[in-house]
Amino acid sequence: MLSKHELEEIIKAWPDEDGNSSNPEVYNKWIGMERDHCITRIRYALGLERIEGLSDRQYKLLEKLLEKLFARKSHWEITDEEILGQYEIVTEYMSPLSVETYVDALKKREKLH
Repeated sequence: MLSKHELEEIIKAWPDEDGNSSNPEVYNKWIGMERDHCITRIRYALGLERIEGLSDRQYKLLEKLLEKLFARKSHWEITDEEILGQYEIVTEYMSPLSVETYVDALKKREKLH
């Protein structure tokens, strides 16, 4: 948890309408901490086995969906079920591995002819 002083420094460093921060080092450090927390939340919600089982395409799709989710809501409000839901959307509906394998096989077959 951040101290009162740290919070005050982050608020002072917050970028203005033009995106300029009075103290980019403090602001960027805070953004990094927030990003690390989000990554930890995702790893906890999904587990290493699910994450490692993703194809490159699925990983990129999931990354985009999770970025949108974390942009819409505070990471304190996001539940593990919402993170898991995004994973299921990608792996079951957007890009199932069985479909990816089939498409790859078709592409290889077309190259052979």
